[in-house]
Amino acid sequence: MDLELAGKVIALTGASRGVGRAIAERLAAEGAAVAIAARSAQELAEAHAVIEGHGGRCLAYACDLAVPGEAAAFVGAVIEIFGRLDGLVCNTTMAAGQGQEREARQAELALNLGHGIEALQAALPVLAPGGSVLFVVGGGDDAWPQAACRAGLAAAAARSAADHGVRINLLGRGSEALAESAAFLLSARAEGIKGALLGG
Repeated sequence: MDLELAGKVIALTGASRGVGRAIAERLAAEGAAVAIAARSAQELAEAHAVIEGHGGRCLAYACDLAVPGEAAAFVGAVIEIFGRLDGLVCNTTMAAGQGQEREARQAELALNLGHGIEALQAALPVLAPGGSVLFVVGGGDDAWPQAACRAGLAAAAARSAADHGVRINLLGRGSEALAESAAFLLSARAEGIKGALLGG
């Protein structure tokens, strides 16, 4: 099924490896230009090489999304390079783990919630009409705090997003064929789906 993603531009956080990279590669295979952000310049370079080696277009942006201003700067760089933005995937996560110190938990929540808020605030005014935002949640029994944060953020931002003609959905890491599900939710084929959690 053609998801009509050719020519679209989608920005992804936490996309140098794992789930985020798999989603980026799937989107690129559908013809979308992807912008990937993460801390590791080496892993970003590897992901960039793979995507472009298969004929995709990719911007690799090394940054620490826990630092205020970095998520907004990433969105700004995407607009500067590609001239548009059609989708945003917030995947960055830092699992402190069960029983960790309070400071570690606070750092985890600050990253998971803080970068999502900042990226969303930067993206909403520039996302093309019909654009889509996807929060990747879950990842084990210890991950419920970040899942709750992202679900709450998505619900709170739904009205503002709708005013901009943008949909917000959530994708659980337990979803089968996760990258394919992400590509579908970011496409025009899912234009009637908003506020949904796919997978768990």
